[in-house]
Amino acid sequence: MRRLEPQVRELKESFNQSVSNSFANTFFSRFITVANEEIHPAVTPIPAVITVVTRLQSILGQEIHVGEWHEVDQYLINNFADVTGDDQWIHTDTERAEKESPFKATVAHGFLVLSMLPKLRGLDSYAAKNYPEARMIVNCGMNEVRYLNPVKVGSAIRSRTFLRKIEPNKRSIDLTEEVIVDIHNSKKEALRTELLTRIYL
Repeated sequence: MRRLEPQVRELKESFNQSVSNSFANTFFSRFITVANEEIHPAVTPIPAVITVVTRLQSILGQEIHVGEWHEVDQYLINNFADVTGDDQWIHTDTERAEKESPFKATVAHGFLVLSMLPKLRGLDSYAAKNYPEARMIVNCGMNEVRYLNPVKVGSAIRSRTFLRKIEPNKRSIDLTEEVIVDIHNSKKEALRTELLTRIYL
């Protein structure tokens, strides 16, 4: 091992030098520069973006929408179970749920409540009020979803939306909105999530 150690050290130094020379090469330098520009582009927003961002900054952190109450009935729950294949008895078997469930009634699927967000948020009126300049609004995903309490059949739910983050692009704006779903006549919340939305101007 002692005899091999100098050779291994020399081989390692040679390899490191080769890698350094490669990245000093004009081609690799140009490649790295382009990659960095893609990750961190120098963006100059169009005037419409600047105008909307300036207006939205004044309501950052505030509650910007409260939806109408909507009842979750058994018909809605059953239809969702048919579409998704999730027909577990806690959702669809009213008699068994009344006897065996700790909730003493069927409950809505968590994904059903989540999928109702466009309806709960009344997206057309919501967008017209908060982003009237938008040509198009696209759902880009969620940061996290937390199901906090079950929604029993016959309960009414609504959404509340808070503007948490604004990120301007050249011709669009990325928004992070916290959405809370309330249960009527209860201090408990059904869920909380962060929606990622892009507004095109």
